[in-house]
Amino acid sequence: MVGKPPRKNVTGLWKKPDLGADGRQRTPDSETAILPSPYVTEPRFPAIRPEPVVVESFTAQQAIRVSLMNSITDQVMHAAAEEVLSGFRIMAPGSMALDSRGVWTFKRRNYVTVADGQLVQVVTDPESGLFRATNSRELNPSGPLLVPDDEGRFWHPLNSDGATFPDSISVQAASLFRRMGRSVAQFPDAAVARMLEVSGVNESMLRDVLVHDRPAPFLLEDTIRRFELDQKVQAEGRRLPHENFARFQELEDAFEAACDENALRMRRVFPDLPKTAAQAIWRNMSVAERLHMHNHPGIPQTVAKEALIALRETRITRAGEGIYLNSVSNPDSDRLVLHMLANLAGWPQQTRIEIRQRAMHGDILSTIGDALSPVRHILIRQDTGYTVTDSGTPALHGTQDLYSAIWSLLSPAQRQALGMTEGDSLTLQEVIRAQPLPSRQRVSDVLRLPVLPPAAKATIEQARHTGFLRGGADDHPNLKKPVEDRIRDLYPGISNEDVSAFIRERLQHDASGVLKRLEKELSTLRRELQVWREEVPLPPAGEIGWSVDALAEQRQLRQRFSENVQALWQQKLTADAGDESFSSFIDFIAELPPMSARFEHVTELVLEARTSGVKVGRFLDSFPNLSYLVLEKVRMDDGFAPGIFQMRGLQHLILKDCSLRLSEADAEGLSRIETLTLLRLEGNPLGVAPHVGFMRQMKELYLGNTGLNQIPSGVEQLAQLKLLDLHNNDIVDAGIDLFEIPDTQDVYVNLIDNPLSEAALWRINDYLQKASMDSQIIIRTRQQVVDDDFDLSDFSDSGVGSESD
Repeated sequence: MVGKPPRKNVTGLWKKPDLGADGRQRTPDSETAILPSPYVTEPRFPAIRPEPVVVESFTAQQAIRVSLMNSITDQVMHAAAEEVLSGFRIMAPGSMALDSRGVWTFKRRNYVTVADGQLVQVVTDPESGLFRATNSRELNPSGPLLVPDDEGRFWHPLNSDGATFPDSISVQAASLFRRMGRSVAQFPDAAVARMLEVSGVNESMLRDVLVHDRPAPFLLEDTIRRFELDQKVQAEGRRLPHENFARFQELEDAFEAACDENALRMRRVFPDLPKTAAQAIWRNMSVAERLHMHNHPGIPQTVAKEALIALRETRITRAGEGIYLNSVSNPDSDRLVLHMLANLAGWPQQTRIEIRQRAMHGDILSTIGDALSPVRHILIRQDTGYTVTDSGTPALHGTQDLYSAIWSLLSPAQRQALGMTEGDSLTLQEVIRAQPLPSRQRVSDVLRLPVLPPAAKATIEQARHTGFLRGGADDHPNLKKPVEDRIRDLYPGISNEDVSAFIRERLQHDASGVLKRLEKELSTLRRELQVWREEVPLPPAGEIGWSVDALAEQRQLRQRFSENVQALWQQKLTADAGDESFSSFIDFIAELPPMSARFEHVTELVLEARTSGVKVGRFLDSFPNLSYLVLEKVRMDDGFAPGIFQMRGLQHLILKDCSLRLSEADAEGLSRIETLTLLRLEGNPLGVAPHVGFMRQMKELYLGNTGLNQIPSGVEQLAQLKLLDLHNNDIVDAGIDLFEIPDTQDVYVNLIDNPLSEAALWRINDYLQKASMDSQIIIRTRQQVVDDDFDLSDFSDSGVGSESD
């Protein structure tokens, strides 16, 4: 496969063997020999950024592979693996399909090879993302986790009788990937190692991120995303490289364009700042910095410094990244490749190669070789390819990629000196991809980035180890506190019994990790609410600005609401928090606070705005388990709040006077909330009548004063419907669905204050006249809805009360 390093016999590719006088390989001495212990393992991934090695020769058919284990260790580990898998091995059947991961598929089950002719059935472990051994008789898989060996041929247990097979960095990487919602199984082992290496994430950083529950480094997050994108583009099957480059850039541009206002503010100053970096910087900002960005043009100096660091680090990362991605053409990557070629043993140092931009006398992008050498080749970069000139001679070939251009310049003798007597430009690419990536400082030198003063270097190092380059700010709760005190800090109203239950049910396996996540969630909620309550927008149009007293009052109102919201989060584990209700009047203006916290324990939410201009925003996204939602005069100018669609158990939805106008998509989504028993949308200029036929449990439907010009379709399918209120609309034609309702159904239909045509009135009257003796349907077209015989307040679920209420 293109791009993979050679697996068989590459003399000196990884490490020059230590040979004795007789030509045999020496046995390691006492200081370097590895003891025959089952605890000694061979790394699954290459070391992060190892020291450069010298390549003396290359032969595609021959290689010496250096193992970190001796034969005795191999025997111990093999015996342990044999015993662990003894109950899971089966003989390989015929006619099986092998996928790109080296996994066999037979009758929709997955199998991996553990020895010649022997397979083990596997399923994906939900916690680790790795494969776990199982057999067809098991309901719950009980076998060990499995990982492939270095050659990808056989799979072996992750842990077996105390022997840890992969090294710690692979386990840590798997854990971090899982926490990011991904799995290392998505990529070959070499790709995972490359992603860690190019993003500058070493073992100590991995361990630190996991131990302290810090966010994933944004450089790693962005690199993984781009590796995934490359996989997607390659899977689409385009043959021409430039088509893949264009497709990758198209998808990348779409990702970068979909950014929020905070990223846009930073991009006004730094247009090339990646979205992932901007999001990490925003998460790391203090409240004062966020307020400055909202209230003043430009960005604070501290934020500008972080953006400059992010741009520099991103460029270094993507230079290394481009070596391994087949759908990316990055000039920085080609410059790095050229210098890696010059470091190969046997490279013709007397040959001068220059990369110039667009023309023979264009800007020099990179050079290798003696500047005074008579042998001089110029590679002219044109868009994503190169043309070659020899000491001023016009190009003899068309546009090529860098490896093809370099390969065409090498004579047979030079190729032989490099150990590449056979192969082509892909062989050259494989050799480069198999080399250790140069250090980030070396990459910086190759790209000719400005030399940083010591203070700036210290800033980057500090950022790398205190949160920014990790992806966000770090919170450090007092880890020395007793567990019980930390729980009470989270939930002040919790009882002793609930503390014991929480420890017993939630803290059995990863007490520190669980508490850290909860403390972080509460800390983030406090920070978000603090920013929101300080960011008081300008008063409604027509007013010049806030007076001192009015501004203080707005902040006080926001402070009170923030305290209530925080208290609601901290009640989630109290004894009576099973069906928590939250209700509040809203006297401040502008949007409700956006929050990343989740309030799963809240089932009832009632909000009524007593000032104009209150908007719901993304507030409802934090309440996925609502059964009852009541909003009055809380504006939905931007359409139906998407958070409502996530409320799987919603029964009562009341949105009264919320300035709601439904799009076709909103109406379709609303029609699919099948759990509703009551829907009230009075006073909203809906524009579109939602289909209600899927709401089979609907009992009361209030759509009065909503600007509808027709009766909603599907009403005849609502067998439990008791009340259909359509008063004060623009309905002229009664349609057909209304008359499909059985006249024996006990339902009240209110069509008062609609401009019904004479034909419609005649049809309604005819329908009622022809009703059966046991008819219970009532249709009102002229009389008052509320009278002595029929009062809306008789409905317990209607939300309509009497004057005394």
